[in-house]
Amino acid sequence: MPDLAPGPPGDPLLGHLRPFRRDVLALLQSATRDHGDVVRFRIGPLVVHLLNHPDHVTHVLQTRARHYDKATRSSAAIAAIAGTSLLTTNGAAWEARRRLMQPVFHRQQVGDLADVMRRVAARRLDAWTPGATIDVASKMMRIAFEIAGVAILGADVSDVAGALEDDVALLLRHVYTRWGRLVPMPSWVPTRDNRRFAAALARVDAVVTRIVRRHRERPDEAPPLLGLLMAADDPDTGAPFSDDRLRDEVITMLLAGHETTASALAWTLARLSQHPDVAARVRNEIDDSLRDRPPALADMPALRYTTQVLQESLRLAPPIWAIERRVIADDTIAGYAIPAGSSVIVSPWVLHRHPAFWADAERFDPDRFAGATMPDAYLPFGAGPRYCIGAEFAMLEARVVLALVMQRWRLDAVPGQVLAPDAALTLRVRGGWRVVATRR
Repeated sequence: MPDLAPGPPGDPLLGHLRPFRRDVLALLQSATRDHGDVVRFRIGPLVVHLLNHPDHVTHVLQTRARHYDKATRSSAAIAAIAGTSLLTTNGAAWEARRRLMQPVFHRQQVGDLADVMRRVAARRLDAWTPGATIDVASKMMRIAFEIAGVAILGADVSDVAGALEDDVALLLRHVYTRWGRLVPMPSWVPTRDNRRFAAALARVDAVVTRIVRRHRERPDEAPPLLGLLMAADDPDTGAPFSDDRLRDEVITMLLAGHETTASALAWTLARLSQHPDVAARVRNEIDDSLRDRPPALADMPALRYTTQVLQESLRLAPPIWAIERRVIADDTIAGYAIPAGSSVIVSPWVLHRHPAFWADAERFDPDRFAGATMPDAYLPFGAGPRYCIGAEFAMLEARVVLALVMQRWRLDAVPGQVLAPDAALTLRVRGGWRVVATRR
């Protein structure tokens, strides 16, 4: 019999629940430092293994991907928002959805959206007040949400973006809190938190449903993703997608399409405001490449250092900081037993700091990515069959928006702030990040 993996001491009843709730990132980092690349945790009766080596990632997410699925507690929590969608399904249902939606996220299709990204971002950036103190985390969330609205919903959502930004933040925080509880309160119990969650979800649903119904009436005006789904059959039923099932897929893409990109941009701008030498190199590259023109798709290959800055920011602050899978059948990894029914977690936050693969890992150094190939210990968009379907979209949007910001504004960090992570379903900047914006 394989040995049980080592792990930190825990409470006899609760296991590692308390340190998990208190500071999950610190727990995961200290555990790998003290116990190695396979660490066993217990959350009450639940057994969770943290895997922290590229070989383990390949094993779980690629080589034996069919022996691990997403029927996890985290997926169940997300389903409270996203319903039955590409993000939460498994097996044949997931494969059919992936095949159906993949063409929309092909590089050329995504490239056609560069003008949309530029137009929406430029409008928002032109509204900033010179000399004002702004929260770049909030500003990036607004820009990314409006871009997702046009690209995914085919609608200008600028009039409701502010309110929906707050609602989405509440939804994500609520489901993450439920994920961290051994026995969460049933959603039908009218607690204050459940009522606030239901009200926020109803407001988001109302916006999405209104837009979906409008495109039902005028399908020729639908954006590519929505048009494809409306014209296709639901893989689960064989009948056309119902409004409810359309809603699930659209909300999934709306949330995933703005939350992670906004987080990546917020972290990147915060880092640049702390590293004026790096910011100067980015501005020089953008000025030399664009010559006062707004960025276009054809300009992206020339923005090499700008891309490296984004890649390094994604290394230090991956928006998806944990990838969870359920173990379907008993397995062995690095000589340790991984029993069926347990879960495994790959944490890009921890792996991106592995001392065997990253020298001086906490240092912000975009030149790490000057080479032609990506390091094995780098997975900001996951790996294997469930590699993020929107990765091309996200990277294009991040480069376009970052280029526009740096072309038009200088951002100086307000003194006294501490740049710290807020690990919920995504990795936000804790408390936001305030800068003084000066027009260039």
